[in-house]
Amino acid sequence: MQKNWNTLTKVHEFRFKMYPKNFDLVKNFYREILQFPIIEEWNTASDDRGVMFDTGSCTVELLSPEGGYYPIQGCSLSFEVKDVWKLWEKFEGQSYVVFSIRHNEWGDTSFKISDPEGLPITFFTKDNV
Repeated sequence: MQKNWNTLTKVHEFRFKMYPKNFDLVKNFYREILQFPIIEEWNTASDDRGVMFDTGSCTVELLSPEGGYYPIQGCSLSFEVKDVWKLWEKFEGQSYVVFSIRHNEWGDTSFKISDPEGLPITFFTKDNV
């Protein structure tokens, strides 16, 4: 009898955890620039600080670096949004834009920005089929 492992690994919540070198700068970016609402925030000690942001589909969590700072490498975030063109109007011309809005052959339109510590963030809207 074969077990259905998907029932064991089905994700009910996704959290992307980051340990930023400059906590306040990155926190401000996600709160003020991206305007993600804060779910929870704590600051009980210099090494026990955190904030959780609601992106609508996952939680982005910033935490005090544990045991030293390690830059994020080899990953990025992608968020599907309702109207990428309207969002682009907000970001166009900003210094943190990595690439401008463009249509992609795989069926969406996207642009990419970078957070203050270099994490690439793509926003996209799927083409109407």
